[in-house]
Amino acid sequence: MPLEKIIERIGEEFSLEIDKIKKETQDRVSEILKEAKEKAASIKDEILKKASLEGQRRRDRILTTANLEARRIVLEEKERLMEEAYKKALTKLESRGKKSYQDIIKKMLFRVAKSGSGEIIISKEDRKRITPSFIGSINKDLKISKEERGISGGFILKRKKIEINNSFESLLRSKREELEPRLVRILFGR
Repeated sequence: MPLEKIIERIGEEFSLEIDKIKKETQDRVSEILKEAKEKAASIKDEILKKASLEGQRRRDRILTTANLEARRIVLEEKERLMEEAYKKALTKLESRGKKSYQDIIKKMLFRVAKSGSGEIIISKEDRKRITPSFIGSINKDLKISKEERGISGGFILKRKKIEINNSFESLLRSKREELEPRLVRILFGR
């Protein structure tokens, strides 16, 4: 199964979580806008009492600033939620059971190392799930490196001086630009 389908399946599994995040975001946005409107209304009343041209200019500046601040807060919240969605997708990949995890790694290895020699660099945590016999069943010329890397899942294929980073973080990062518009639509309905 291609990585895109895995990511898509993970996205579907998170649809309930995404709906929850979307509602929380909408509630937070409404709250921020309500507070901004209340603040703006209060400032407006004060300025109107002074009834001067300077008061009008000041009111406009404050409303603009309040609106810009509200937009900034909403944008920061959206960015935080999108980052959270990526982290949850990564956590979901990392926390799969041994068989499911090995199936993912096997498909990834078939794409980049079905034949030829090399070393597979993995994390310390993956040493129980990715064993020499598992790697040998895919390609007898591949070996697990003694070197470990601080990746959260996946592997790095090393052939001579060339390394191909197939860590989950790297793969998600490379797909992020492509997936971000879809994630924005799912999270925020745009």
